[in-house]
Amino acid sequence: MVTDDTPQVFGLFGVYIQVGDLHRSLSFYCDVLALKVVWNDGALAVLHSHQSLVIREIGKAARHNMGEAGVTRVLWRVGDPAELDSAEELLTRQQVPYQRHRGAEVDGITMHDPDGLEIVLLWIGEKVQATGPPSWLYWYY
Repeated sequence: MVTDDTPQVFGLFGVYIQVGDLHRSLSFYCDVLALKVVWNDGALAVLHSHQSLVIREIGKAARHNMGEAGVTRVLWRVGDPAELDSAEELLTRQQVPYQRHRGAEVDGITMHDPDGLEIVLLWIGEKVQATGPPSWLYWYY
């Protein structure tokens, strides 16, 4: 229930993830997803594109398994399908395993970061039906 004193939320600011090895994860997020590091103190790094990604090294305790509480998938929205084609070429050159999903309402690429967190690059078509959640929310790859 929304009341007059309910804070206004204007959109997702960013994502905070915990990783096993900060250097390895920075390589992935910078080289593969072209994010820019704006802060790095060796234990915590902040990266930017349109939103923020905060990465904190916690050692081998980092786990990202489907069926467990916590973040299991991070979705990045792209402007058009051509950006996915470019991403696919880059992933091939970087030898990052991925899967491409093409559908009438959505086009996407699924990959995993070095700690196993699922990363999805996603283009959503002009009109997504509002009759229920789109099928791509149920991807389990």
